Amino acid sequence: MKKKWGFLRETDAMAKKAGIDKDTGLHRTGLEDYLKVIFPKIDDWIHDKALGMVNDTLYRSRPDYRSEKLKLIIEFDGLQHYTKPDIIEKDLKTTELYKNFGYKVVRIPYFIQLTNKAVKTLFDVDVSEELFDETISSLGIKGQNTPAYLCPAGIKRMAREFKKFPEQYKTNIDFLKKQNIPFRSGVEFLENEYNNKNTCT
Repeated sequence: MKKKWGFLRETDAMAKKAGIDKDTGLHRTGLEDYLKVIFPKIDDWIHDKALGMVNDTLYRSRPDYRSEKLKLIIEFDGLQHYTKPDIIEKDLKTTELYKNFGYKVVRIPYFIQLTNKAVKTLFDVDVSEELFDETISSLGIKGQNTPAYLCPAGIKRMAREFKKFPEQYKTNIDFLKKQNIPFRSGVEFLENEYNNKNTCT
């Protein structure tokens, strides 16, 4: 039976373009489809549009999704948000900017899937429908999206964010260990950082 909910992509168009994952046979699902279930009464999502004028200042920042009804900004952080230090720094600054404008900011890492538990953690919403299967790994050597391909700041960021999603951390760590190619998985880098007492949530 085909699963309804697939690997998260920023939009439906990107999900369709990506097609089926060859290893799992699972499709991709655009974030807007998830948002319809998480926030069924919200219909004012603005995708990839500049903030424009705020307090007499023009801002060109383009949040992935923004709802004025919820005062919520959602960013889907792809691989480059973990491989490029300048982007990691920019994310911190734009998050603070949005918060200063009164928005709640939710950043969804590329390696976190929207399971029911993840939706509760990120949005504090309970969804009765069963969403993504948390036993399916997001990281894989073939995708070149493992800790081995991240910059040091990206590994720290990944470990910090995985602490909020322990079930998905275990799923991904176990899968990477089964692949048994440590140079391309970088599993030790992630484990060391995850277990570092200084890496807090």
